[in-house]
Amino acid sequence: MKATRCISLICVICFAGWSTLSAQNSGVNIGFEFGNFINWTGYTWRHKTDVVPEINTFPAAGIVSRRQTIISDTSAYDFYTGYALKEVPSGALFSAKLGDEIFASEMTQPRNWNQSLRYTLKVDSSNALLIFKFALVLEYAADHNELNEPRFKLTIYDSLGNDLHDCSNYDIFASNKNIKGFQTYLPDSIPGLRKIPIIWRDWTSVGANLQQYIGQVITLEFMTADCTLGHHFGYAYFVAECHPMNLITKYCASDTIAILKAPLGFERYIWKNAGGVIIDTIQNHVVTVPDEKQSYSCELTSATGCLVTLKTSIQRYLPKAAFSSYMLDCFTNTVQLTNQSTTNHGRLKYDWYLGSGKFSQDSLQYTFGASGLHKVTLIAKNPPSECADTLTKIIESFSPPLVGIGGDSTYCPGLGTFIKGYGAAIYDWSNKSHADSIEIFKPGGTYWLVGHSTTGCLSDTNYIRVSEEPDWAFTQNSDTIICGNAKVKLLASGAATYLWDQGETNDSIIVSTAGFYSVTGANRRGCKKALSFKVSAYELPETSFAFSPDALDKKHNILTLKSPAVDLVRYDWKTGDDRIESGSVVNHPYNIIDSVLYYKIVLISTSQHGCIDSSFKYIDVIPYIPNVFTPNGDGINDIFMHGFTLQIVDRNGMQVYSGTEGWDGRYKGRPSDPDTYFYNLIYNDSKERVHTRRGYIVLMR
Repeated sequence: MKATRCISLICVICFAGWSTLSAQNSGVNIGFEFGNFINWTGYTWRHKTDVVPEINTFPAAGIVSRRQTIISDTSAYDFYTGYALKEVPSGALFSAKLGDEIFASEMTQPRNWNQSLRYTLKVDSSNALLIFKFALVLEYAADHNELNEPRFKLTIYDSLGNDLHDCSNYDIFASNKNIKGFQTYLPDSIPGLRKIPIIWRDWTSVGANLQQYIGQVITLEFMTADCTLGHHFGYAYFVAECHPMNLITKYCASDTIAILKAPLGFERYIWKNAGGVIIDTIQNHVVTVPDEKQSYSCELTSATGCLVTLKTSIQRYLPKAAFSSYMLDCFTNTVQLTNQSTTNHGRLKYDWYLGSGKFSQDSLQYTFGASGLHKVTLIAKNPPSECADTLTKIIESFSPPLVGIGGDSTYCPGLGTFIKGYGAAIYDWSNKSHADSIEIFKPGGTYWLVGHSTTGCLSDTNYIRVSEEPDWAFTQNSDTIICGNAKVKLLASGAATYLWDQGETNDSIIVSTAGFYSVTGANRRGCKKALSFKVSAYELPETSFAFSPDALDKKHNILTLKSPAVDLVRYDWKTGDDRIESGSVVNHPYNIIDSVLYYKIVLISTSQHGCIDSSFKYIDVIPYIPNVFTPNGDGINDIFMHGFTLQIVDRNGMQVYSGTEGWDGRYKGRPSDPDTYFYNLIYNDSKERVHTRRGYIVLMR
């Protein structure tokens, strides 16, 4: 082995098997089907060699976080392989992880972890083949010798704890020459990640032959260790299972070929006929012309170098499933199931499927949780073949307290309800019916039922009171008129669930076209009612109008408004001066205010169907400009043209005022002399057009 390479390896191993308290049940949690470490014992310790004296602590029992971990996400991929390695192999529901990576925060405190999982079992013919699958993820270092390197080790111990020197024992150091099939991943492109090459191995199957230990109690230990210098991580994932060490024959009643199957998990298979001639080198060998006088052998070589030879002969297996049943009494609901299955070769194994699950035994007494008729299935399996036969029967059990009446005891108004007997094979109803259920219509009342078994067992009399569900309100609250291109909301209320004829299931829908719509509502009991909506669509009323004159002033302050008169349409006018007029023709007088330059005229038209539309226009007001003003403080005509952009000059062309506050007859704070002055006035109309007015004003005091 090379001492110049060091790969910090931590391998995860999960072997499920059976409980040390019940060594005969060798399949309990063998594939981690419980999603935990039941029947396993974990150990953790530390081995550190870069200090004097070296540290090697005593193993502590228990499952420790990050040392032994169940992986349950079957879709997860490993980060440190560039997401190329699945954390749970295909076909499995769980795997176990033994060890973990080193986090950046742990670099100043090297770990040197060792961890193991131990499993104790009594070997028999049903579990003599141990198959385990593992996948490794290792950090590589080139400056460690083998004794410092991480490792993965499988060891078999006898009942006294002695190491059994068996070829199934498996011991791999990180730089072992026999490690094959590794790939390399360099994570140096990931910020903050340790920039050390990762060497990883995809899922690998290994078979271990335990035949020589049949009858003995042994312990399997799967162990992984960190680098003893403590700065390189490695880990692995593992699953395992146990099988009989047999060649399996599939040559059943209707087969025309025979298939000979060797156990999975070995590296090499060599099939030979009775004359010792090699006939195949794959796991399964197909015999196209089966001869029941012919025998075959298969040499299997495991990854650890173990060699085992298994022999078989072709036989057609004809299992036939059969069983009888009878009730023990009329009270306990217990049935005796007697297996009567047969086969022409070997011994049968059985799986019963009853109400609460699967039972693997010959005959059994079973107490059902419910009284009445039950489907029972028996599968008779015929190892070492894959042939099996299945029989399903309907059988009966009986217990008076388990006979009764089910169903809805309240029926919807105008409808009925079904009530159903349970727990018996035969029923006598108070209405003379013998069916398992009856339908009740209005009026309700009290009904009784007596249940019988086919063997004459009789239940007590069961009673049920049936009544009508109280009526409930299902109402609509909607506008059903569409005006123009608008939409309306159709709303129903009072139900627990809703179903519209368009498929919607809310309490309301939005519609934009005329027509008939319906909704069915159901209360919490399921009673249903229906509502219908008739939606009508109408055009919007006309809103065009005209007015005269084109503009208002103080002398021409009456505005005539006209709209085309349409029958059954109401016209309302908002004239812009906080007043409202009605009619298709309106003459409206305005109290012209100097600071108002336009009014907004709004016409609101309402049709006979309630459809409303509106339009608006602006009427401009021509401002009144006096030719005399008297700024003498009497409150009358003291300010000239407040609110306009205004410029005032005297007869010599000198500007005496400019602004929008209006001229108060002063210049630089002193009263101007009575005289004639000239103005330049600017304002915008309703269309933002600029108007300029020029003229003169006489100031008088």
